Amino acid sequence: MKEATGELSTTVIAIVAIAAILAVFTVFLLPTLRAQIALTQACTIGPGYNVTNDDGSRIECKDGTDSWQCTFIKPEGGTGGTKTCKK
Repeated sequence: MKEATGELSTTVIAIVAIAAILAVFTVFLLPTLRAQIALTQACTIGPGYNVTNDDGSRIECKDGTDSWQCTFIKPEGGTGGTKTCKK
């Protein structure tokens, strides 16, 4: 009986650890990854690429003299990231 209890405890600890790792990934890393992917796409497409996402975030890609600048703007109004690409 003690062996079964020990295995159950180990299983519960493993499940809680996996849930904690997934929660941290979802809350902190996933939004950053999505923003970087969107910036890369916008910079690849080029100037004039402007999109507003469902969550209120925006991507604006403006033309410059020899490059264009793509900016990810968070819903709260702060800048989430900027990427400049050469033509």
